[in-house]
Amino acid sequence: MSPLERTTDEPTNEERADRIDTVMQAYCLTLEGRDFDGDEDDVKDMLTDLMHFCKRMEINFEENLRVARNNYEYERNAETGIPDHFGCLVCGCFLEVSRTDTLLGIDREIFECQNCDETFIRELTVADSPIERAVKCIGCGNMILQSSARIFYQHDDYAHFIGACCWDERLRD
Repeated sequence: MSPLERTTDEPTNEERADRIDTVMQAYCLTLEGRDFDGDEDDVKDMLTDLMHFCKRMEINFEENLRVARNNYEYERNAETGIPDHFGCLVCGCFLEVSRTDTLLGIDREIFECQNCDETFIRELTVADSPIERAVKCIGCGNMILQSSARIFYQHDDYAHFIGACCWDERLRD
């Protein structure tokens, strides 16, 4: 199935907006006992309260907002038929950015395939950096590019990888 094909259980963007209309109505009733009338201040208040909620629950609001922006762009483009996302190199389905991090001074996006459970990394060193398959470093547990990893131990078809992040430490031990 193409990443842009709509599945039957996936809501349309209009249906997604309708869900939030219901949430905004409930929020305004709770806040001031009135209906939501499209006032941008109500949206700002709800986002501010959501930030307070995330802090209390120890949820990274900024990271989730960034992922939500990526998902929004994907959903918007998927409905118009404009492919503007990364597809899984294994199965071709939509790759969702699960988090960002920095390893050895390089900012990276970590993508998770929702279909085949593969993980990919895009190093943000240049504007159109490619995505590459990721593996877990046995030294520190970080996700690392498979192309830059070394096989630490292999048994049959299963390999344990170590990255540059830990390789030098292993040589010193």
